[in-house]
Amino acid sequence: MKLIKLLLLTVAIGIGAPAMAQWQWIDKDGRKVFSDRPPGLDVPEKNIVKRPKGYGSLKGVQSSGTGPALREVAPAPQEGESGDGAAAPAPAAGAAPAGGAAAVKAATGKDKELEAKKAADAKAKADAEAAEKAKQAAAKADNCKRAQQAKAMYDTGKAVRAPNEKGEMVFQSAEQRAAEIKRTDEVIFNNC
Repeated sequence: MKLIKLLLLTVAIGIGAPAMAQWQWIDKDGRKVFSDRPPGLDVPEKNIVKRPKGYGSLKGVQSSGTGPALREVAPAPQEGESGDGAAAPAPAAGAAPAGGAAAVKAATGKDKELEAKKAADAKAKADAEAAEKAKQAAAKADNCKRAQQAKAMYDTGKAVRAPNEKGEMVFQSAEQRAAEIKRTDEVIFNNC
């Protein structure tokens, strides 16, 4: 039974070991970046916060065919070595850099899909605000037109009928007429 527990513990530790091989650096925008790949060439050595065990400084560039050029990871110097080993060979001219889409995101520090989504959200919000403003402008124009028509009706001097509190149509008194003329003047002032 103890042997099985020991075996399971050994397997669990072995599975978790690759997850510990993480790089951590500060990108050009000041954000902390975590990755299982080394940072791009645009990240200075001083901005690399954490390296996986067994890795010394980053030297040269690696090129395996896709993505941006990344630094090649030089192993940590062994006892008795100075750590000034020769730089790795530069990629051939025209060779595609290594890393793929994940390396592009890591090297630039930006996620182009996220930026596109943010831009689309901002555009949708601006469009919604513009539509709301257009709706308000149309309502304001309608209010202006109705108030001008009411003002023209009152300016004729004819008796005007309006509903009373019971809903019956009755002729307005002089005070009611004056109050309605004042109200239509305010609506015209605010909406026209």
